[in-house]
Formats: sequence, structure tokens, C-alpha cells
Amino acid sequence: MRWGAGTRGLAAVFLGAASAVAQTAAPPPTPSPTPLPSPTAAPAAATPAAGTPAGPGAANWKPFQEMAFLSGSWAGGASLGTRVGGRVARFAPELLGGFFVVHGSTILAAEEGGRPEETLEEDGVFAYDREKRRYLATWFFSNGVTGVFDVELLTDGVRLVSRELVNYEAGTKARILFQKRPDGDVTMNVDLAPPGKDFVPWLVSALKKK
Repeated sequence: MRWGAGTRGLAAVFLGAASAVAQTAAPPPTPSPTPLPSPTAAPAAATPAAGTPAGPGAANWKPFQEMAFLSGSWAGGASLGTRVGGRVARFAPELLGGFFVVHGSTILAAEEGGRPEETLEEDGVFAYDREKRRYLATWFFSNGVTGVFDVELLTDGVRLVSRELVNYEAGTKARILFQKRPDGDVTMNVDLAPPGKDFVPWLVSALKKK
């Protein structure tokens, strides 16, 4: 993915966080999370027409409560291959709670004698399909790439796997993983799978709550 140049002033916010990431060119492997039942099988199910809980024990369930650990603002280091920088993200319900939305920004520092500072903006929107009783998400990047994702709930986070990517190489798959860490931090990673190949890390970040 090719990005346009970002503002040099924003990069200063991230240089401290980025130094830790710069120690290695490739990030450590992400632990394999264990899937939870999908909202289809969980108390998350709501009566499609009225939006009321489906049965006993589900009365207190509300859409997007599984994403509550992401609520708020986050900042930390990020890496894309050998390039380092920082990432910020803010998660919150929007449109009267009908959607759960992230606004994010990743800034990669300029390389000496190489590429200039670059910025990638992203907006992600989670929605709950009451009829099918499942989550889905749509992601928009400032370079024009857009993806529609199926959402899988995990014991320690949320994983998105693309159904389709627009404005990118045909057949490529994307995977986004938001994972809780024991210390209260979160990792927000993007993996890509070229046509016919396995997923490999693309954008890796470890963030702390602001």
C-alpha cells in the first residue's frame, strides 16, 4: 500500500514509542487467540424487529459490549516492515449507539536518505446485523483501500477477516486483530495474504490507553 506524505509535526509525538519498535525489523509472532462463539450462538442475539433480547439470560446484553475493552483513546509505537513510527486510535459508539467506530492514524518516520515521513488515516465501523445476529465491519484507509470484514469474537479480543478489498490487488485478503494484553495494553495488527498465500504481518502496533 502506498501512502501520501503526512505532517512532520505529528511524527514527533511518536518518536519515543517508536524507538522500542525499531530494535527488530520483524515483530514477534502474535499469540494464537481462541475463538469465542459468534454472536449467532451467544446471548447477543436480539429479536430482529424490536431489538429486544432473544431469551432468558440475554436481557442485559447490548450490541458492541464485546468491544468495550477498546473504548477510549490509545497511542503507542508501530512498525511496517523495517519502518517505525507511531499509531493513535479512538474507539467510541456513534450515531446514537448504532455503530461502534474507530478513528486511527499511523505515522511512519522519515528515513535518512530514503522515504519521507508518511501518514495513513483509517476509519473503521462495526455494525450489528439483527436479522442474521452477527457483527460485520467496514474499514476505510486514506489511500483509497476499503474492506468489508466478517467479525469473530475471541476470548482475548476481536478478529476481522476480509470478504472483499477494493482498490487493492485482486484476491488479496486482509486480517485485523485487536487483542487484549495481560498488562491492560492492546495490540492492533493488520496482516495481508497475497493471492494463494498465507497471512503475513503488515502493520504491527502495541498501544496504551491515554
